[in-house]
Amino acid sequence: MKKINVTIEYDECMRKKQVQKKVKRPGGRYVLDREMVPVKDPKCWEVITVENTVKLTPGQRLTERQMKAFMKLSSYNITVGLPGQFRVSNSRY
Repeated sequence: MKKINVTIEYDECMRKKQVQKKVKRPGGRYVLDREMVPVKDPKCWEVITVENTVKLTPGQRLTERQMKAFMKLSSYNITVGLPGQFRVSNSRY
């Protein structure tokens, strides 16, 4: 059986999301205040390339639990990099 080659990039910016809150100012006006909030189950790992499988597709995002499950399987050969390490451009495949 052939090993399944997977290239994955870790993206730290998916750990937090931006939330808008209404804040009341003096004079009865409301202003939208933006705040970064941590995500409960972030999908920080993005699949870049896949060979010999249809379970994963390029552009798919994985959670930490999914990533650990794929790492435990001996049939997967996984390469993990930082953002922009394997992608030449930000356009999707």
